[in-house]
Parts: sequence; C-alpha cells; structure tokens
Amino acid sequence: MANVKKHIDIFATTISEFEYVADEDLKKEILNSEFEQIKKSHTSTSNDINLQNKNQYKGFVTKIIDTAKEMCDFYGYEYDELEITNMWINISQKNDTHMPHNHSNNIFSGVWYPFKNKITPIFFYDPRNVASFWQPRRKKFNVINSNMISYENKQHLGLMFPSWLYHSVPPSDETRISLSWNIIIRGKYGEPNSLQNASI
Repeated sequence: MANVKKHIDIFATTISEFEYVADEDLKKEILNSEFEQIKKSHTSTSNDINLQNKNQYKGFVTKIIDTAKEMCDFYGYEYDELEITNMWINISQKNDTHMPHNHSNNIFSGVWYPFKNKITPIFFYDPRNVASFWQPRRKKFNVINSNMISYENKQHLGLMFPSWLYHSVPPSDETRISLSWNIIIRGKYGEPNSLQNASI
C-alpha cells in the first residue's frame, strides 16, 4: 500500500503552447524586414519593434491576444484589456547566442517559430534560487528535479510564459528566425484598499 496519498504541485510556473501557421504574405514580410545587430554574438533584432501595428501581422496578433485571454482565464486574472507592448523579429546566425534574460515591465512574453530550422532549443530556468540547494543524483530528469527545461524550436510552435521567467538560446546550429512579444494586462492590480493596489 502506498504511503503518499497525494502529490501536490505548488508555486508552479506555466508555459503555454500554441500553434500558428504563417501565410506566404507574412513569411515574405518577415524575410524582407530590416535588422540591426544589437551587439557581437547576439541575435539581430528587427528595426521595427512594434510589428503588432502592421496590417500583415493582424492574424497573428489576434492569435496571440486570444491565447493570452485563455492564459488569463487559466491564471484566474481579471483584466480590462490585453495590450501587446512590443513585437519584434529575431535572427540568429550560426553560433549566435542569446544570453539568459527576462522581459521587465510586462506580464506575459512569448516566442514563435514561423520557419523550419535545425533544432536549436530555448532554455527556461527555475526561478526558485534555493531549489538547487541540494541536488541528489537523479535516476531520470523531469520537470520536478530539473532547474532548466528546454523546448525545441519546431516550425509553427508558439510559447507564452511569465515575463519574469529567465530564458536563453544556446549557439545556433544555423540561421534561426523567431518572433517575440510582450503583453501587459490593463486593469486593477492588488486588492482594494490594501495600499498596494493600482490601476494600470
């Protein structure tokens, strides 16, 4: 007879997957964009970082907002409006890396892969600093005993996650194109009369 009656997950970090297939017009728009390399050995970023305002991205923007609405329902968040604050294209050449980072001043962030590439994964890091205080040898790695999780960059795959979650990309196997974005929730923050509440 088992001694443990139930395993309860607490303080979970959720990554939400979706799929979006780009039409040919959107693919051409992405490939014809102008880019600027931010610094050496770093992904180049599109000059336009507000692609959510361009008509060619309308269908994709609708997909992102609808996905974010489902995420808000899952989290149990109230909101007045969901706003994409930035959207941009990333291009990594072979051996380019994207160091660990997060996206401040937003609630959700995401990445989407419109083209087929060799597998260069994206890594997400456990935000609980003390979770790796002890690391018994593992029989098998899983989401409970790991402090880093990777996702393959499959074509059409989109991932949405809390903006505070640190993530990175290792050296690319070949040219790799992705789209990224940030979302803020417009509405009430904090409990009423708590002296820690705000309207954003």
